[in-house]
Amino acid sequence: MEQWGLPDLPHEVVYNILSRLPVKSLCRFKSISKPWLTLITDPHFVKSYLHQSMKSNTNHKLIVAPHYNWAQSSSQSSYSMDYQAPDPTLAELEMPWKSGVVEICGSFNGVLLLDIAYALGYDSINDDFKVVGFVTRTAARDVLSMPPFISDGPCTVHVFSSKLSSWKSIGDFDYPCCLCGPGSVLNGAPHWFAHGITDTGECCFRIVCFDVMEEKFKDVPTPIYEVESNLFKVGVLDGCLCAVDIRRPKSHFDVWMMKEYGVKESWTKLFVVPNVPGVLFYKYCALLCFTKDGGVVLRLELEASRPIKRKKSEESLKLAIYNPKQKTKRIRMPQDWMGFDVALYVESLVSPPRCNSTRRHC
Repeated sequence: MEQWGLPDLPHEVVYNILSRLPVKSLCRFKSISKPWLTLITDPHFVKSYLHQSMKSNTNHKLIVAPHYNWAQSSSQSSYSMDYQAPDPTLAELEMPWKSGVVEICGSFNGVLLLDIAYALGYDSINDDFKVVGFVTRTAARDVLSMPPFISDGPCTVHVFSSKLSSWKSIGDFDYPCCLCGPGSVLNGAPHWFAHGITDTGECCFRIVCFDVMEEKFKDVPTPIYEVESNLFKVGVLDGCLCAVDIRRPKSHFDVWMMKEYGVKESWTKLFVVPNVPGVLFYKYCALLCFTKDGGVVLRLELEASRPIKRKKSEESLKLAIYNPKQKTKRIRMPQDWMGFDVALYVESLVSPPRCNSTRRHC
């Protein structure tokens, strides 16, 4: 077809070839001709490309946002990392801003949310990316906060629709618990570990999700532990909800997976992440993704079990690949980082509707 600049190739062949190319190449190819621009930006092609990437586990990378010592640096960059590479390295990303703190709140269907005060969701029925925000009412003023804490006072939930380009209030956050972290997105819904106090004064621990279609908070069954756990971290691995059980004494982490969503009995212990006796133990562990050889990428917070002289950056957060059949592989980070946020994302052609103005409906 002459309009494609490839007279011997039919449209279907060109479509198939383009769907297998990297995102950066496709973005450059938009300028070749109007037909190529039309094809690459076509909603059906965009969705097909994303579906193929998700199914084949290609175009998956980590985004890393460092925390600097502000006395040394007044600006921040974000980086992309191919965690499947034999020797993962950081590649700086071009961001729409040149300074300020970058906080990673979530990723789903090729879209990243970068702001500490919100959680990301996706309404698949209406093809609408939504953002959940919490506003705490204080005596002085209303404060945007994430997550809500019981001691913070009354908290109102607000939802932003990218399709309507508007905010609306859906009422008070009436759960007797506080949510930990920005939430892990599964099936379009952010999930949190939550803890609080029951009416009888007992501690309670639960998993809470926000149903973005019904715009309601719901409980999700927790794992059936052999020993009652007082803290765990929720994550997503291979399209399933996962939880890291933090035990006492701090000897190891148990990693659990809910193989059938919503079914308590489907929680299965996948493997155990051991600590290093006498040197370091993990006081925090976040699950990021699986590697092709069966390993799992972890964000670990280390703490010395005995007094040793180390730089602060060496005692804080680490990125590692743990494989039950092999040794744990540490991914080195720059020494001037005081810490970092990290999340899995999929390179895609997805672009949410542009928000020229935002209207607030209260």
